[in-house]
Amino acid sequence: MNELLTIEGTLTPLSSKTHITYQFHIDEPPARLAIEFQYSPKVLEDSEISRPLIMEAIGKYVDPSAADLQKQQWERFTPLQNLLTLSVDDPEGFRGSAHRHPPEQRHTLAVGSASPGFIPGVLPAGIWRITISVHCVVTPACTYRLSVYKGRDAE
Repeated sequence: MNELLTIEGTLTPLSSKTHITYQFHIDEPPARLAIEFQYSPKVLEDSEISRPLIMEAIGKYVDPSAADLQKQQWERFTPLQNLLTLSVDDPEGFRGSAHRHPPEQRHTLAVGSASPGFIPGVLPAGIWRITISVHCVVTPACTYRLSVYKGRDAE
């Protein structure tokens, strides 16, 4: 397989509710694309950091008549988790998305098949885009690695 893109980055809680888009070029339509994506850590284990985040969310999203009870039971909302997801666009438009929770993922796109959430079909030459949607970062830092490879079906 030939590497088209490998990128690593670090996010903080300030990155929550943002999107990061990377572009790569395909010169000739390949038979297959493989996308590998990992991020870490997945879980915030520190209850001292979790508690004020949970209290803030209860204040924002819970009906005031139920907020006191929810605040007393705040620990049932732990552990908090980071969440990053992927969307892919080919030169002609939307090609699919992987809005999944696992922190290690592998997706494929090919003429006759694709991972769930993606559209199979010809992989056109041109500029492709992968967007990382940073839904939530609750840990002080969250690192990620995104790699894209092209190759033949047998690889």
